[in-house]
Amino acid sequence: MWAFSDESERSGVMLLAVVLLEPGEVDGARRSMRQLLLPGQRRVHTAKESPRRRRIVIDAVGRLDGLSATVLRYRRPPGTTRVAGRHLLLQAATGLVVGSGVTSWVLDDQDDAQLARDRAAIAHALLGVDRHLHPVYDHHPASSEALLWAADAVCWAVGAGGEWSARLVGVLTVRTIGP
Repeated sequence: MWAFSDESERSGVMLLAVVLLEPGEVDGARRSMRQLLLPGQRRVHTAKESPRRRRIVIDAVGRLDGLSATVLRYRRPPGTTRVAGRHLLLQAATGLVVGSGVTSWVLDDQDDAQLARDRAAIAHALLGVDRHLHPVYDHHPASSEALLWAADAVCWAVGAGGEWSARLVGVLTVRTIGP
């Protein structure tokens, strides 16, 4: 199993999407996502698309063969930093990834300080887990990994709610986590 993750935040609610695909479905899913690029685009970023294009992108994600998605939702209480919230989300995501038998996990690229914090959070979550179950993980720029666009679309749809998240009802699970 392979995983692809992106995150978002709206009004103090942090979201982290984990999109799962069997290895044999990855190439076809990448091709399907790349077909969504408009001339001159290097990546699909759902927040920057028109409502019509958002529908096209989200519906395309929902039709990807073998895709399942879980969005982890965390409402940051007053006084909790974004860094602390992301740490909690990454620990929960690591548990989900390990529990799903993921061997390869791609996360959206971050600045160097955040990359180090992400690696520390994931390493902490992997303590006590059999090393044979550890996924290989790395951060990639969204422009170089089309399946990060799928994770972005899922995350955006859950954040927007209503019709948008309903479009993914067949593939989507949302889990709320706490401190």
